[in-house]
Amino acid sequence: MLDSHIPGPKGLPLLGNLSGYLPNKLAFLSRCAAEYGDVTRLHIGEPTLLLSNPEDIKHVLVGNAANYNKTRRLNSARGKRLSGNGLLTSFGAEHLRQRRLLQPLFVQRVIEQFSDVIINRTERAMSSWHHGQQLDIAREMEHLTQTIILGMLFGADFRDPEDRLSRALDVRRQYIEYVYGSIFPLPELIPVRIVRQHRSADRTIREIIAREIQSRRSCNDDSSDLLSLLINAKYTDGSGMDDAAVCDEVMTLMSTGYETIGDALSWTWFLLAGHPAVEMRMFHEIQTVLQDRVPSTVTVNDLSYTAMVLNESMRLYPPTWIFVRMAMDDDVLPGGVMVPAGAKIYLCQYVVHRNSLYFPDPDQFDPGRFSPESIEQRPHFAYFPFGGGPRTCIGEVLARLEGVIILAMLAGRFQFELVSGRKVVPYPGITLRPRSGIQVKLKSR
Repeated sequence: MLDSHIPGPKGLPLLGNLSGYLPNKLAFLSRCAAEYGDVTRLHIGEPTLLLSNPEDIKHVLVGNAANYNKTRRLNSARGKRLSGNGLLTSFGAEHLRQRRLLQPLFVQRVIEQFSDVIINRTERAMSSWHHGQQLDIAREMEHLTQTIILGMLFGADFRDPEDRLSRALDVRRQYIEYVYGSIFPLPELIPVRIVRQHRSADRTIREIIAREIQSRRSCNDDSSDLLSLLINAKYTDGSGMDDAAVCDEVMTLMSTGYETIGDALSWTWFLLAGHPAVEMRMFHEIQTVLQDRVPSTVTVNDLSYTAMVLNESMRLYPPTWIFVRMAMDDDVLPGGVMVPAGAKIYLCQYVVHRNSLYFPDPDQFDPGRFSPESIEQRPHFAYFPFGGGPRTCIGEVLARLEGVIILAMLAGRFQFELVSGRKVVPYPGITLRPRSGIQVKLKSR
């Protein structure tokens, strides 16, 4: 049982705080942190604590990470049927073993070899754009980053006839949103349209992955695409992953490898369109550094302000907007609060990133917050868009490289003007995305 002295909002019988939480999760959690402080007791299913102090967050993610597992919605047998039995859903020694296998594939020197895929796919996307065109930049970023991760996984020459794989991945995302967003138990057993569509989409995805795996195994392919690297990766005992394990990791990368960075870029264009001075400063840096050349791994390192813009965008609109953990055993937070075994922990980036103690005037878009001097002055876990500790997002290096390259290429060619009368509302689903997209009008440079 949670300590009854921990402050928090009163709940309704049976419903607890769900009637306040479900209609507007972001506003509800923000109000709770503002009213009740660093630790808020909530009634949302299991006994729940919302943590807002960076030291408490560090303790959960780093200091005593072994005590805090992902929820059963993800790591149960049911969760693994949906999300695979790989790095995303593993825990403890199993997670550490898989992490050690995969981590060498996501270091800077390996990831940099995929810069040509990022550049070529971005150039291809821009080739169909023109001055005065109106488009949904959120949808465009999602599609672009999806084509990039597929090129990284299967090679630059990979083609998706009739967009079969792309459409199947779109259905999979909608299905996962449906399952995790449902208030009903076992929603995947209800024969609604998205459930039926997902059965077909899942078969398509797995058939294509199996075909690509077989192609590489049959000819001992030593290609440098991510799939080949996964197939050739070795555990410390010299063994590798079987086809099922490779498929699970590919399924994870297909989703997490484009959704979060696509959302991050969407919100960045939204913010830049509303802050012309910031946009102009970023454009001048891009012009000065690149001098009309395409980005390279060398020049990307010099685009420091562009990287700051991306960081500030992920502060205001973190694609991964909340982490949920379960306490395995009793624990005590650095702030002195007792956490009983079985308690659910909410670590909400959207809330912490807007805390005025660490980010004065928190709703203001100010990339200067991410100068080296500013970063040094605040607690590390006041900002954690990629998590921290042993479960830090393994694709962080890739996401940052991809984000800066795409920003530099698109901003060097176009300005994005928000279409008036179209309200942009964040939707906190699996990721934080604009509910109805972001309509912009293109202006050529």
